[in-house]
Amino acid sequence: MKNIKICTPVIGKTLKEFLKNLDKVQGISEMVELRVDHIKNLSENDLQLIRKKTIKEAIFTSRRKETILKALDLGFDYIDVEFSLVEELKLSKFKKTKVIISFHDYKKTPNIQELTLIIDRMRECNIEVLKIATMVNDDQDIKNLLQILLNKKKNEKIIVVGMGEKGRITRVLGPLLGSFLTFASTSQGETAPGQIDIVKLKKIYQLIN
Repeated sequence: MKNIKICTPVIGKTLKEFLKNLDKVQGISEMVELRVDHIKNLSENDLQLIRKKTIKEAIFTSRRKETILKALDLGFDYIDVEFSLVEELKLSKFKKTKVIISFHDYKKTPNIQELTLIIDRMRECNIEVLKIATMVNDDQDIKNLLQILLNKKKNEKIIVVGMGEKGRITRVLGPLLGSFLTFASTSQGETAPGQIDIVKLKKIYQLIN
């Protein structure tokens, strides 16, 4: 299905391992998420090399303020920034990359009223893409996450992810209901519980199509 973006993570404990995995993942995926926080002794030169080696559309993801600041001017397509850091970083100053503002809850999914309030607060930041990723513990959590997509504004870019085994269905249905993208794993690793292997996910979409 042409309109569905599937993003696959790249990880590694050393720069050499990371770049090796990047090469393999770019061979099977049209979009990659560069999860750099596990790389030991990550330097600014390392970031520049990663940017140079990244040939597919990419999301640069770090939870470290200093790493984000170093990466903002390198020209990555997107940089994922945790909601709590957005105001502190004054992201409006940076024009070379689009920003994904993300909210995570690794234990639960807030109710629909709380999720709506979070989304409204994120909208006030005037960021290009909003992301909600929460742990799914029951069917109501699934309904709450999918309702966010049904309520989204026209042309608004929102990513909705339900983590955990019970959240897998949101990874499939999300893009069909308007999620900007979905995340899938590869043999080079996964970065969240419940990620579906990219080959399996592509087959699911082929069957739906």
